[in-house]
Amino acid sequence: MGEHPTADDDFHRLVDSIYESAMDVAAMPAALDLFSRYTATDSPRYLIWDKLSGHARLGVTPHGCFTSGVSLPDGVIPPSDPGQPSYAGTALAAGSDAEAMADSIATAVAVSRDGDELEQGIRLIDTAEICVLMSGTSTGQSHVSRTVRERRLAHVMPHWARAARMQQRNFELSGLASLGLAGLDTLDFGVMVLQADMRVRYANSWAEALVQADSNLSLEQGLLRSRDPSLQSVLHGLLEGAVRGRGADAASGSWMHITSGGQPVPIIVVPLVSRQPVEGPWQLPAAMMLLGNSESRSVLDAAVLTSLFGLSRKESIIAIRLAAGETLNEIAEREFLSPHTVRVHIRDTLRKTGTHRQSELVRLLHLLPGVNLVRAGGASATPRPRGARQGKSG
Repeated sequence: MGEHPTADDDFHRLVDSIYESAMDVAAMPAALDLFSRYTATDSPRYLIWDKLSGHARLGVTPHGCFTSGVSLPDGVIPPSDPGQPSYAGTALAAGSDAEAMADSIATAVAVSRDGDELEQGIRLIDTAEICVLMSGTSTGQSHVSRTVRERRLAHVMPHWARAARMQQRNFELSGLASLGLAGLDTLDFGVMVLQADMRVRYANSWAEALVQADSNLSLEQGLLRSRDPSLQSVLHGLLEGAVRGRGADAASGSWMHITSGGQPVPIIVVPLVSRQPVEGPWQLPAAMMLLGNSESRSVLDAAVLTSLFGLSRKESIIAIRLAAGETLNEIAEREFLSPHTVRVHIRDTLRKTGTHRQSELVRLLHLLPGVNLVRAGGASATPRPRGARQGKSG
């Protein structure tokens, strides 16, 4: 009877290690070491070559990962034409000799009868941007016969190819996520993503700084907490309303919080609904909390108010004009509406924002992130927030 690698404990341990390495680069040397022993392969190497920059993004041996200062020697061209084998050498560690890697065929993941593909170098992935290569040499003296080695390689290499694709996708998603989070750190207002139980999944630098400076708020074991029971209750209510239903039933809410330093900070909570929702136990309902910066005076598009409070575009424009100091008659003239229609829009805006008077609405808009309330041709009369907490959830 022939050998059945799929029933072999070493094989399953190796396959587990291969897929683990796709998610965690630090696990790759151990995976290559298991691969070396299981397939009787000397000096196994894994290389991610960046075609655009002409440098390796990652080089791995059983002795470690090398991600900096990795480049091909002069005059050596990385493999590019799947029809023409070409050798690609790379210094995987400082002072090491350049090692030869060669291209076999574009989709080579199986091993030929004599195992030459691996010894020349197998191309696991080849795109316009990167080429992922793997190589190694046959052990001269081994307890594993040539036939067994060929069979084991034929079973293992497809897993390396799949893991390489997983790794590539993981790197891409991680890169996009890092860029997105870096962008949020450039904003001059706080952004938090929380679950209904007040667990913080993300907070940008402004939000973290505000919580650290405010003795009324704290982050304890990843949970946002308030020492004021009434504020804690409000925050819970806002989050529950935003995550309830995870769709059309979810609601935005706002609240004016006065920090321990006396700074008025509007808190706005909005539902988070992914454009491509992922169902299942790992997808937990969450909401986004915006913490306003009273020193911010950048322009706010009417669409932002529409998103935050569900205002119509006309209601958003009227609200911004009102907060900028324009009178009811001036707004009516500029928007080609009757004063009665403007009053109706303001009434509906008060209801949607949870405010009761125009002065409360103006105060809220003055403190929202990124609102420009400097009236064209003159300064707006900005009412100062009082020392008491004002606002309403919902």
